[in-house]
Amino acid sequence: MSRSRYIRAALVGLSALSVSACVSLLPESEPVSVYRLSSPEPVALRGDSWTVIEIDVPNAPRGLSGDQIAIMQDGSSLAYIHGARWISPTPRLLQSLLIDSFNAHDGRLAPTRSDDGIRADYELRLDMQEFEAVYDRGADAAPLIRVRISARLVAEQGRRFAGARVVTAEVRAAANRTSSIVLAFDEAAHSASREIADWTAGRTAHAGD
Repeated sequence: MSRSRYIRAALVGLSALSVSACVSLLPESEPVSVYRLSSPEPVALRGDSWTVIEIDVPNAPRGLSGDQIAIMQDGSSLAYIHGARWISPTPRLLQSLLIDSFNAHDGRLAPTRSDDGIRADYELRLDMQEFEAVYDRGADAAPLIRVRISARLVAEQGRRFAGARVVTAEVRAAANRTSSIVLAFDEAAHSASREIADWTAGRTAHAGD
């Protein structure tokens, strides 16, 4: 891809710490805007019999493991939005959202990280397979945000395999602007995270059946 090609999109500072110029694939030469995903409202834990879920940092391919916002224009190779970054590496960004989604669930699931030092009932292992904006209608059209996560649930007692699921969420950005793209990422990531939380709740609730 030519270094002189631009995606014509104005950069708007949604949840940004600084504002940059247009979305492009040129080398970085301007201030970087930093974006985060929104957090769902948590609910209080109910009773005193909780199911503790250790949520691992998702595994990710090299091209998705950094803090750059990934895009795909030719259907096979990744590029990144110029002048824009996630607030943390994408796998940790997704882990934080998943923890927030579990905290916003029914009050029975208690999510933890491995470094919390808490004995968990289950471990949720994750592979982040897709987390990118796909320009399936051309470089000037609004892209399709695609999030795909493979989840495996393992019971800590006996290291028993408790289930697996692949979750996919797709959201079309409202416009070919970074602010709109980030909003679509937010919606798709929330949808995938809620589905994983719902699935985990169902698997753990029926573990003894």
